[in-house]
Amino acid sequence: MCSNMDEFKGQTRLSNFVVPKRYDIKLKSDLIECRFYGSVVFNLDIITATHFIVLNAAELTIGNDAISFTNCHFSKVFKPSKVELFEDDEILVLEFPEGISIGLGVLTIQFDGILNDRMKGFYRR
Repeated sequence: MCSNMDEFKGQTRLSNFVVPKRYDIKLKSDLIECRFYGSVVFNLDIITATHFIVLNAAELTIGNDAISFTNCHFSKVFKPSKVELFEDDEILVLEFPEGISIGLGVLTIQFDGILNDRMKGFYRR
């Protein structure tokens, strides 16, 4: 089990201790400013108790206060203590101060980004 965010750097695959089951994505684009804003709600299956959730992401702006995780068996809402986007690996690593227990949960993230011309991510053409 990983104990440090940097242990996820250079990984070619996502971790197998958190499995996304469903994604609900909302996007709003601003074609004049070439930006987009959005939110995503993930239904997750936590296979192994962990302090980390790792997702694919690239060229997004995400703040700690824009993320929450709720375990389906408890009403407690978890907020990450650290959020790191490893651009070279195109992964987002969320670290939670308290361990997330095994079971189903819901992760909510608000984000924004730039509509680019590189045909990568959410792009203009």
